[in-house]
Amino acid sequence: MKVLATSFILGSLVLAIYLPLVVTSSKTLAIPKKLQEAVGEVIVNATTCTVTCGLGYKEETICEVGPDGVRRKCKSQRLECLTNWICGMHHFTILVGEEFELSCLSSDILEIGQEAFRFTWRLARGIISINDEVFKPFRANSYFIRFKPAQEYDCGTYRCDVQLLKNLRLVKRVYFGLRVLPPQLVNLNFQQSLTEDQKLLDEGLEVNLDNHSKPYHPKWQKKVASAVAVGIAIGMVGGVLVSIALCNVLRGISSNDSLKSL
Repeated sequence: MKVLATSFILGSLVLAIYLPLVVTSSKTLAIPKKLQEAVGEVIVNATTCTVTCGLGYKEETICEVGPDGVRRKCKSQRLECLTNWICGMHHFTILVGEEFELSCLSSDILEIGQEAFRFTWRLARGIISINDEVFKPFRANSYFIRFKPAQEYDCGTYRCDVQLLKNLRLVKRVYFGLRVLPPQLVNLNFQQSLTEDQKLLDEGLEVNLDNHSKPYHPKWQKKVASAVAVGIAIGMVGGVLVSIALCNVLRGISSNDSLKSL
């Protein structure tokens, strides 16, 4: 009985789907004349957003397209776009006494003027974190913070929120992790750690890297290696000379013994 009931239900569903198709297929749809002559605006080209996070711009090309498919009266327009308003964390490490600047707006957005935005800065002093509970208000009304010069007290995480003044819409949030180190603690001059080939490449010169570059060795290591090589060579030569001398002595002794026995 269950099998029959299931078969009946499935058959009814198939019949309900099939009947409308049969009825509509026997009739041709008549498109009104006004609709056939209609002209509409269509986006024929669009660029990606200028930024991956925060407020950016994109270019769109719109054309009128008629029944013949020909594009007419094309025009380009620049529109605001927002893919993601959270921009993550940017890390910076500087030395005490250096001048530095944190900026939370891109140059293309600044073209319309910073007056169109509201900037709110908050600071988690002394730590690197994105936990909003540890941030406290930081007095800055501009889109940038400038350190002239930077001190150890300035280290921490700075958070910048950008809102549109016309509707207070949050369009960007970015974090800056700033470390300020004293010069005595670490040497950040990476030029000293480069090999000779890497220094030449950094200066824009061509270097043959077909043979793997040899690691850099200090001069004192080269001197020790040279001394060891010379010592080994002298020892080997001295050993050969001593061996020859011993052989000659033993031959002389054996010849004397043979003469005495005669």
